[in-house]
Amino acid sequence: METYAIRRDGYSYQDLDLEIDDFIEIFPEDMDYNTIHDFSLENLALAQYWKPLRTGFSEIQGEQNLIPDICNWIDATLFLSPKAYRFLKDTLNPFGEFLPVLIGDDTYYIFNCLTIANGDSSTDEFSFSTESIKDKLIFKAPEQHCIDIYCTDRLKDAIESFDLHGVIFESL
Repeated sequence: METYAIRRDGYSYQDLDLEIDDFIEIFPEDMDYNTIHDFSLENLALAQYWKPLRTGFSEIQGEQNLIPDICNWIDATLFLSPKAYRFLKDTLNPFGEFLPVLIGDDTYYIFNCLTIANGDSSTDEFSFSTESIKDKLIFKAPEQHCIDIYCTDRLKDAIESFDLHGVIFESL
Protein backbone atom coordinates (compact mmCIF):
# COMPACT_ATOMS: atom_id res chain seq x y z
CA MET A 1 0.00 0.00 0.00
CA GLU A 2 1.44 3.34 -1.07
CA THR A 3 1.10 6.47 1.05
CA TYR A 4 1.19 10.08 -0.06
CA ALA A 5 1.25 13.56 1.39
CA ILE A 6 -1.49 15.64 -0.21
CA ARG A 7 0.00 18.93 -1.38
CA ARG A 8 -1.24 22.04 -3.10
CA ASP A 9 -0.81 21.91 -6.88
CA GLY A 10 1.38 24.94 -7.41
CA TYR A 11 0.11 28.47 -7.46
CA SER A 12 -2.40 28.36 -10.32
CA TYR A 13 -5.35 27.81 -8.00
CA GLN A 14 -7.03 30.45 -5.89
CA ASP A 15 -7.08 30.19 -2.10
CA LEU A 16 -10.15 30.06 0.06
CA ASP A 17 -10.45 33.52 1.63
CA LEU A 18 -11.13 32.21 5.13
CA GLU A 19 -8.88 32.17 8.19
CA ILE A 20 -9.44 30.84 11.72
CA ASP A 21 -9.92 34.36 13.06
CA ASP A 22 -12.88 34.75 10.66
CA PHE A 23 -14.92 32.16 12.56
CA ILE A 24 -13.43 32.09 16.05
CA GLU A 25 -16.58 33.66 17.50
CA ILE A 26 -18.62 30.50 16.80
CA PHE A 27 -16.87 28.67 19.65
CA PRO A 28 -17.99 28.82 23.29
CA GLU A 29 -16.45 31.68 25.25
CA ASP A 30 -14.88 29.29 27.74
CA MET A 31 -12.97 27.39 25.04
CA ASP A 32 -9.26 28.06 25.07
CA TYR A 33 -8.01 30.22 22.17
CA ASN A 34 -4.96 27.98 21.60
CA THR A 35 -7.16 24.87 21.37
CA ILE A 36 -9.29 26.56 18.73
CA HIS A 37 -6.30 27.86 16.81
CA ASP A 38 -4.66 24.41 16.89
CA PHE A 39 -7.89 22.54 16.09
CA SER A 40 -6.13 20.10 13.77
CA LEU A 41 -3.40 19.22 16.27
CA GLU A 42 -6.01 18.97 19.04
CA ASN A 43 -8.16 16.76 16.76
CA LEU A 44 -11.09 19.04 17.52
CA ALA A 45 -14.37 18.30 15.78
CA LEU A 46 -15.82 21.61 14.58
CA ALA A 47 -19.23 20.55 13.23
CA GLN A 48 -21.05 21.03 16.54
CA TYR A 49 -20.10 24.72 16.52
CA TRP A 50 -19.99 25.39 12.78
CA LYS A 51 -22.44 27.65 11.00
CA PRO A 52 -22.24 27.93 7.21
CA LEU A 53 -19.94 30.83 6.45
CA ARG A 54 -20.14 33.08 3.41
CA THR A 55 -16.74 33.77 1.85
CA GLY A 56 -14.94 33.81 -1.49
CA PHE A 57 -11.60 33.19 -3.10
CA SER A 58 -8.36 35.17 -2.96
CA GLU A 59 -7.02 35.80 -6.43
CA ILE A 60 -3.37 35.19 -7.14
CA GLN A 61 -1.54 37.98 -8.92
CA GLY A 62 -0.15 37.05 -12.32
CA GLU A 63 -1.32 33.45 -12.22
CA GLN A 64 -4.11 31.51 -13.90
CA ASN A 65 -6.54 32.02 -10.98
CA LEU A 66 -8.27 28.68 -11.38
CA ILE A 67 -10.91 27.53 -8.90
CA PRO A 68 -9.75 24.21 -7.40
CA ASP A 69 -11.93 21.13 -7.17
CA ILE A 70 -9.98 20.06 -4.11
CA CYS A 71 -7.10 21.72 -2.27
CA ASN A 72 -5.39 22.03 1.09
CA TRP A 73 -6.81 24.60 3.46
CA ILE A 74 -5.45 24.91 7.03
CA ASP A 75 -3.33 22.10 8.47
CA ALA A 76 -4.96 18.67 7.93
CA THR A 77 -8.06 19.91 6.11
CA LEU A 78 -9.17 19.90 2.51
CA PHE A 79 -11.39 22.34 0.67
CA LEU A 80 -13.88 20.66 -1.68
CA SER A 81 -15.88 22.12 -4.54
CA PRO A 82 -19.49 20.99 -4.94
CA LYS A 83 -18.26 18.52 -7.59
CA ALA A 84 -15.52 17.09 -5.34
CA TYR A 85 -17.94 16.84 -2.42
CA ARG A 86 -20.48 14.96 -4.56
CA PHE A 87 -17.84 12.44 -5.68
CA LEU A 88 -15.91 12.05 -2.40
CA LYS A 89 -18.38 12.57 0.47
CA ASP A 90 -19.16 8.88 1.00
CA THR A 91 -15.50 7.92 0.70
CA LEU A 92 -14.24 10.58 3.13
CA ASN A 93 -17.14 10.57 5.61
CA PRO A 94 -15.76 7.84 7.96
CA PHE A 95 -12.51 9.79 8.40
CA GLY A 96 -13.68 13.27 9.38
CA GLU A 97 -16.42 15.84 9.06
CA PHE A 98 -17.72 18.26 6.43
CA LEU A 99 -18.18 21.95 7.16
CA PRO A 100 -20.27 23.96 4.67
CA VAL A 101 -18.95 27.19 3.18
CA LEU A 102 -21.08 29.42 0.96
CA ILE A 103 -19.48 31.01 -2.11
CA GLY A 104 -21.83 32.80 -4.46
CA ASP A 105 -24.83 30.52 -4.98
CA ASP A 106 -22.89 27.32 -4.29
CA THR A 107 -22.09 25.31 -1.18
CA TYR A 108 -18.48 24.18 -0.89
CA TYR A 109 -17.13 22.11 1.99
CA ILE A 110 -14.13 21.98 4.26
CA PHE A 111 -13.19 18.42 5.16
CA ASN A 112 -11.76 18.37 8.69
CA CYS A 113 -9.74 15.16 8.99
CA LEU A 114 -10.25 13.53 12.39
CA THR A 115 -8.34 10.31 11.69
CA ILE A 116 -4.90 9.83 13.16
CA ALA A 117 -2.23 7.36 12.11
CA ASN A 118 1.00 7.02 13.98
CA GLY A 119 3.99 7.56 11.76
CA ASP A 120 7.47 6.19 11.95
CA SER A 121 10.14 8.84 12.24
CA SER A 122 12.92 6.46 13.31
CA THR A 123 14.54 6.70 9.89
CA ASP A 124 15.53 9.73 7.82
CA GLU A 125 12.28 9.46 5.85
CA PHE A 126 8.92 9.89 7.59
CA SER A 127 6.60 6.98 6.82
CA PHE A 128 3.64 4.95 8.05
CA SER A 129 3.54 1.23 8.76
CA THR A 130 0.99 -0.75 6.79
CA GLU A 131 -0.57 -1.81 10.09
CA SER A 132 -1.15 1.80 11.23
CA ILE A 133 -3.04 2.75 8.05
CA LYS A 134 -4.63 -0.52 6.93
CA ASP A 135 -8.23 0.69 7.43
CA LYS A 136 -7.62 4.36 6.64
CA LEU A 137 -7.87 6.31 3.39
CA ILE A 138 -6.95 9.74 4.75
CA PHE A 139 -5.21 10.67 7.99
CA LYS A 140 -2.87 12.98 9.85
CA ALA A 141 0.14 12.27 12.04
CA PRO A 142 0.80 13.60 15.56
CA GLU A 143 4.54 13.25 14.88
CA GLN A 144 4.09 15.95 12.22
CA HIS A 145 1.89 18.06 14.54
CA CYS A 146 -1.15 17.18 12.38
CA ILE A 147 -0.15 19.89 9.93
CA ASP A 148 -0.02 17.69 6.85
CA ILE A 149 -2.71 15.43 5.46
CA TYR A 150 -1.87 12.01 4.07
CA CYS A 151 -3.69 9.38 2.06
CA THR A 152 -3.33 5.91 0.63
CA ASP A 153 -3.23 5.06 -3.03
CA ARG A 154 -6.93 4.18 -2.89
CA LEU A 155 -7.93 7.80 -2.21
CA LYS A 156 -5.34 9.13 -4.67
CA ASP A 157 -6.79 6.86 -7.36
CA ALA A 158 -10.34 8.02 -6.57
CA ILE A 159 -9.40 11.71 -6.81
CA GLU A 160 -7.59 11.16 -10.09
CA SER A 161 -10.36 8.97 -11.56
CA PHE A 162 -12.93 11.72 -10.89
CA ASP A 163 -10.59 14.20 -12.65
CA LEU A 164 -10.44 16.52 -9.63
CA HIS A 165 -7.78 19.23 -9.78
CA GLY A 166 -5.95 21.33 -7.19
CA VAL A 167 -3.73 18.84 -5.35
CA ILE A 168 -0.73 16.67 -6.10
CA PHE A 169 0.43 13.57 -4.29
CA GLU A 170 3.95 13.39 -2.89
CA SER A 171 5.07 9.81 -2.40
CA LEU A 172 6.44 8.98 1.05
